[in-house]
Amino acid sequence: MNKYQRATQGPHGRRKSGARIGFTLVELLVVIAIIGVLVGLLLPAVQAAREAARRMQCSNNFKQLGLALHNYHDAHKAFPFGRGGSGHPDGGSSDPYVSNQNRASGFIGLLPFFEQGPLFNQISSTLTIHGTTYPPNGPLPVGRRSPQIVEYTPFQAELPVLQCPSSPAIPSPVFGGRTNYAFSWGDQSRNITGSESLASRARVRACKRGFFGFQTCRKMSDIMDGTSNTVAMAEIATGTHQDAVLGGVASSRGAQVYDSPITCLLEVASPGYLTTTSGSNNLWRGNGWANGVVVFTGVNTILPPNSPACMQSSNDHSNGQAPASSHHTGGVNVVFGDGSVHFISQNIDTGNLSIRDVTNQGDGVPSPYGVWGALGTIGSGEVIGTY
Repeated sequence: MNKYQRATQGPHGRRKSGARIGFTLVELLVVIAIIGVLVGLLLPAVQAAREAARRMQCSNNFKQLGLALHNYHDAHKAFPFGRGGSGHPDGGSSDPYVSNQNRASGFIGLLPFFEQGPLFNQISSTLTIHGTTYPPNGPLPVGRRSPQIVEYTPFQAELPVLQCPSSPAIPSPVFGGRTNYAFSWGDQSRNITGSESLASRARVRACKRGFFGFQTCRKMSDIMDGTSNTVAMAEIATGTHQDAVLGGVASSRGAQVYDSPITCLLEVASPGYLTTTSGSNNLWRGNGWANGVVVFTGVNTILPPNSPACMQSSNDHSNGQAPASSHHTGGVNVVFGDGSVHFISQNIDTGNLSIRDVTNQGDGVPSPYGVWGALGTIGSGEVIGTY
C-alpha cells in the first residue's frame, strides 16, 4: 500500500483505499494569495521592462533622424528649415490649394533621408486626388481649413520613425500624420511665428537663436556654440485628451506666456490636466508632421521638459511656450546637432522663468533660462553646466 494512502473499512467489511484527492479551501486560498503576491512583485518589473524597450525605440528613432539631418546637410550644405515652403500671402494668393503658404515643416525635405523617398516624390509633384489638383510641395497643411485638404493623403501618412511607442495616437477628428519629434527653436517664445505680413515674418527671422527657424537653413558653421552643445530636436508627447498636460495646449493666455514664462506652470488644473484649452480640434501637440508651425512640430528650450504648453492666442500659429515632453519617466530624449542622443531630466536648470526672452538675434547674449536655455541657443557663448 502506498504510504500516502490509508486503509479504511467499507460498509461490507471490505478494505478500500482512502487516497486524499484535491485541496482544502484554506490551501486554495493560500495558493491564490501566493500567486497574487508574485503578480504584484513581477508586474511592475514587466511594465518597467516594456517602457525601457519603448524608450529605447524612441532613442533609436532619434538616432535615425540625427543621421538624416547630417545626410541632408551633406547633400544641401545646410540643414532644413524648421518652417518654410512655397508661396507667400503678401502679393500672392491666399487660396490654401495654391501653395502651402510657408507652413511646411522641415520633415518634408528630410523624407528621402529616412527612407521615405517615394512619399517625398509624391509631395514634390503635382497630385490629383478626388478631382482636386494639388501643387508641388502640397497645399496648406492644416486639416480643418477645408475638407478637401484633409484628402491630401501624403501629409497624413503615419511614419513609424516619427512616432514614439510610449506616446498614444491623437484621436479623431484631427489631422493625421502624428509626430513625437520636433525641431528646436531655441530660447524664443515671442517671435516664433508671424502674421500674414512681410514685416512680421522679417521680425521672426531677425529673432532666430535656435537650431531651426522660419525660412532659416543653418549651416554647420552657424552653430558657434558647437553641435555637441546645441539641441537640434526634442521629443513632444501626444495625448488622448485635448486638456492633457502631455499633448494638449492651454490657449488664449495673452502676452504673459512670453513676458513671464513661469505663469504657464500654473496652467495645471489637476494632475495631468490643463485649465484652459482651445475650442479647436486642430490644436494638439504633434498634430501633423508636415505642418511647420511651432505648436505642432517645434519646441523651445525655456520651460523644463514635461511642462504645459501654452499659447498667446487660440489660433494654430500663435506665439508661446512649446516645451519638450514625453511619456517617459523623468524627462525627454533630445538629439544634439552632432547627431548624438541624450536623455534630459525634467529637473534641468531653467534659470529665471519670470523674465521675457531675448528679443533680438542677440548672438553672444546668454540665455536667461539656465542650462536648458543655453543648450537651445546656437551662438550665445554660455558655459554649459551639467545636464
